Amino acid sequence: MSTLLANEDELYFERGGVVQGFTRKVFLRLGVTFSVRGRIIGFLLITWFPLLIFSMLEGRALGPTPRESFLLDFSTYLRFFLGVPLLLIAELVVGPRLRETGLQFLRGGFVRDEDLPAFEHAIDRVKRLRESVWAEMIILGTAMAGAWYFTSELLAQQSVATWRTPNASGSGIGLSLTAFWFRLISVPILQFLWYRWLWRMFIWARFLWSVSRMELDLVGTHPDAAGGLGFLGTAHMSLGIFCFGLSAVLSGEAAFLIVFEHVDIETLKFPFAVLIAFSEFIVFGPLLIFIPILTRTRLAWLREYSKLSDRYNRAFHEKWVQGNAATDEALLGSADIQSLADLGTSFEYIRGMRVYPFNLRVMIHLAVITSLPCLPLLLLVMPVGRILELLSKAIL
Repeated sequence: MSTLLANEDELYFERGGVVQGFTRKVFLRLGVTFSVRGRIIGFLLITWFPLLIFSMLEGRALGPTPRESFLLDFSTYLRFFLGVPLLLIAELVVGPRLRETGLQFLRGGFVRDEDLPAFEHAIDRVKRLRESVWAEMIILGTAMAGAWYFTSELLAQQSVATWRTPNASGSGIGLSLTAFWFRLISVPILQFLWYRWLWRMFIWARFLWSVSRMELDLVGTHPDAAGGLGFLGTAHMSLGIFCFGLSAVLSGEAAFLIVFEHVDIETLKFPFAVLIAFSEFIVFGPLLIFIPILTRTRLAWLREYSKLSDRYNRAFHEKWVQGNAATDEALLGSADIQSLADLGTSFEYIRGMRVYPFNLRVMIHLAVITSLPCLPLLLLVMPVGRILELLSKAIL
């Protein structure tokens, strides 16, 4: 694979930043590998296991009520045993995929020679935003504040005491070590990883916006029915890892409500429908910025191929219908007929071209990925035999 630009190596989204650089140094000083597996184990030792120890010491592991019991909080398991690992595994799944997708604009010949400096400038902007110290400090501050002011209890306006309540005794000024660690260490780490990925997704969207403003050399007859940009919709499917993690955490909250507070699962349909719609918008919404150039490409190719079809069809009519063909030229087996059919096929490709670089299939796949963590909830309210019966009826 040849290098077209001097700064191609700077087009990445999963690494970099002052916080990750500091964390790497700490891990290396402690003699711990900075691999994804090593960081997952390290973060679990920092986030979840201290909560277990403190909750046992304070009698909050299994408290007087389910909400005051650390071990009965399903969403906590999913936050730290699934949420944190997925945010780190995304560095192996999402990051490289976005890089290859960005370079595909070059490898696929979509960027014209005169736009190469603009493309190089877009990569420089990616590096500048990715390595911004101010951005990471704001993200870190937001994560620290979010652990205290953006909690599920405050958002739901709940006044019921939970194991996360800072007041250990329910009165007075005592401070629970469990709640203290949860709000000062565990949640900020989780939220920082999440907000940092949101920032990286913004950087990626900003890069796509810059590319969409170039006069890309798109192909109206491309089989992907998106001018050749169909690879964008496929690549964005990797972002489903975030939708899956978010859905899993919300499913944990829902499972708690169903099991311990006997909430009807029917009341949860709307929130999960909103989640699926939100996931579709977050994943595929940024690709809508290509609508203008895809629309222009479709109209331009329709216009040019319409002119070509006019000339060819008239010539075909004059030659074979009006009898201007040579007397020794046979109609049967003539390449003219095959060319006429190929031209019609190409014209249909252009007519069927979408003005957005994704299709219904990838949207359905994302909806399925987002919905998967919700399926175990059915086991809480419906026997397995009944579920299998419904599935068999749906299949047959």
